[in-house]
Amino acid sequence: MSEERREPESSRPPVFRRFLGNAAGALVFPLVAILISFAIGAVIMLATGNNPIEAYGALLRGAFGSPLAVGRTLLNATPLIFTGLAVAVAFRAGLFNIGGEGQFFIGAITAAVAGVYLGFLGVIGMVLALAACVVTGFLWGAIPGFLKAYFGAHEVITTIMLNFVAIYLATYLALNPFRSEGLVPGTEAIDLTARIPFLGLGLGRANYGFVFGLVAALLVYLFLWRTKRGFEIRAVGLSPGAASYAGMRIGVNTVLALAIGGSLAALGGGEEVLGVYGKMSIPFVQYVGFNGIGVALLGRNHPAGVVLGALLFGGLAAGAQEMQFATDVPLQLATVIGAIILLLVTATKLVELIVGKRARALASGTHLERERL
Repeated sequence: MSEERREPESSRPPVFRRFLGNAAGALVFPLVAILISFAIGAVIMLATGNNPIEAYGALLRGAFGSPLAVGRTLLNATPLIFTGLAVAVAFRAGLFNIGGEGQFFIGAITAAVAGVYLGFLGVIGMVLALAACVVTGFLWGAIPGFLKAYFGAHEVITTIMLNFVAIYLATYLALNPFRSEGLVPGTEAIDLTARIPFLGLGLGRANYGFVFGLVAALLVYLFLWRTKRGFEIRAVGLSPGAASYAGMRIGVNTVLALAIGGSLAALGGGEEVLGVYGKMSIPFVQYVGFNGIGVALLGRNHPAGVVLGALLFGGLAAGAQEMQFATDVPLQLATVIGAIILLLVTATKLVELIVGKRARALASGTHLERERL
């Protein structure tokens, strides 16, 4: 019985997909997308008679040029970390959580109500309010997960529809049973002792919510890559058939992935109420949940990438005002740049597929050539 011939490792052709599996390779396409988007932004500035060097210099100053600027960046990035993680966890399970906006609002109204009634407990009240956000977000996220797992309802449709339910429900609660007297409609203000404290260090209004976001990203990483349940969630996302054959419960992991995502997005809403506004005023901050989708895509659905993506989008939002003040470039250009980044990052999936097929074809051709020799 002849032994099967094995090729030496040194003679095997490089495989593109293996390269993408490395952390350095995973950063290539997002970085290229960012550079291209800024180049396109420069062309737009030149076409409108503006100097891109001055404009981008002002953008960087507004985002990172001083402790106060860094604080604005951190403040903008903090809720995006939570909503980006909410999307990333679902993506790892092969699911599309488009409901981060509604889950964000559910967390906001939960923190606003819990903070008012538990504010007399100080820091303990803040912790209990955040814990309540985790619970309500978990239950809200479990709804589309349950409908997906046991009734076959597509999670994109259910999470989108639940966005409207959550937003209008939170708005109704803030304007009716829990409304306070005052010029700005919304809930009552939360006691200062029960709010998330500021970071200090000249960072302006940036608060410890950013630190909470970093801790959340670390916990998500440890859960997905260092626990049995996290492995099952990723296995279900990669191959539901193989995971089912291995005895993994597809339904349970589907519900859990979307429920965890709901908890994370709700924490983002709670952080905004407890750390930034001190109440839920109407209208409340919008599009944080939807922007989290872009952050997750840019971060390649990895917790560390989500943090970096949130910092980028937070920096764009913080630097856009300085860019407008220092030059004639409107702050909407930052939104355009962000949209181009997302477009290019999404398009890289197609590039990876094409280049990956080419690499495999080259590898196969090289192997056949050696067989003929």
